[in-house]
Amino acid sequence: MTGVNTGETSLPFYIVCDESGSMGPNGGVDAINQGLPDLHATIAADPLVSDKCRIALITFSDTAEELMSLARATDINAMPGVQAKGITNYGAVFRLLRQVISRDIANLKSQGYIVYQPAVFFITDGEPTDTNWEPDYQQLVDKNLNAQYPHIISFGVAGADPMVVGKVGTVGAFVQDQHGNPATALKEILRSLTNSIVASSSSSSPQLVVPSAPDGSMAVPLQTM
Repeated sequence: MTGVNTGETSLPFYIVCDESGSMGPNGGVDAINQGLPDLHATIAADPLVSDKCRIALITFSDTAEELMSLARATDINAMPGVQAKGITNYGAVFRLLRQVISRDIANLKSQGYIVYQPAVFFITDGEPTDTNWEPDYQQLVDKNLNAQYPHIISFGVAGADPMVVGKVGTVGAFVQDQHGNPATALKEILRSLTNSIVASSSSSSPQLVVPSAPDGSMAVPLQTM
């Protein structure tokens, strides 16, 4: 019967990737497209992790797009690929995240799941091109405005501003080392978030495990907005 609490638990993860034009020349798109299948395979291979977590893929450039809806890893045939295009519109992705998270939590609860606070892994390589993104961000993360507010772990590579990355992250924020390579940094970031998902989902009561700084990246201070 739908809507009946079955005692089953679920921890939703949203992988959010910047698809702006600069992600092509710096090797970011290739690194992400190589890393996502490994992430999927690792999660799907662990029955407990796959059972407890759900993953989704959202991208943004001029607009935001839900490339893959929230699903159990074992129900996913293959991860979709990302591509470089357009600009870096933060506001669009924060608006989409709020809509999608609200819908997904309602769907899971209607199936009887106990849903834990969702987590967002936010990956970007540059500063936002929209200067008015912060109100949309607040609508997503302010618990007084959004009962389903997520934890956000932000990762910045290449031209990402550490101050902005620190503003986006709510529980963790990391930027590529100054002299590092964006593609190499992104490979380590994908490995880090894979490990975070596995560690977070490896018990009957899943809880987000915030990763330490990936190799080639460093932690930056969170900025309260």
